[in-house]
Amino acid sequence: MSTHVLILCPHNAAKSVTAAAYLERLAESRQLDIRVDTAGTDPDDDVLPLVRDQLESDGYDVTSVPRLLTASDLAAADHVINIGCGLTHLPKHHNVDDWAIPNFSESPSEAFASIAEHVEELADALAR
Repeated sequence: MSTHVLILCPHNAAKSVTAAAYLERLAESRQLDIRVDTAGTDPDDDVLPLVRDQLESDGYDVTSVPRLLTASDLAAADHVINIGCGLTHLPKHHNVDDWAIPNFSESPSEAFASIAEHVEELADALAR
């Protein structure tokens, strides 16, 4: 049975999109049965151009459109990654990781590197 990972960031336009792309590729390369979704609490209209450009130049397909987090998203998730959303109302049964990631506007290279590191750790944990 597939593990459903939900990755959240406020605007669902940069950090969650990057983390999902990295996790999907890593899961495929490691043959992990993981399904990844993203959402935001205050979604933007589109993915941040800097993020889209970098991911596409690295061979990722960025077709997602930012969308609003729903209660059914949370109910369906086995594991929630929270990147900057104030989610104090999460049901207690959820496995939630809070990631602190630098802002893309301040340091894109640090943000990409931090997300890659967190994703690697998550994939290791999910593989166990």
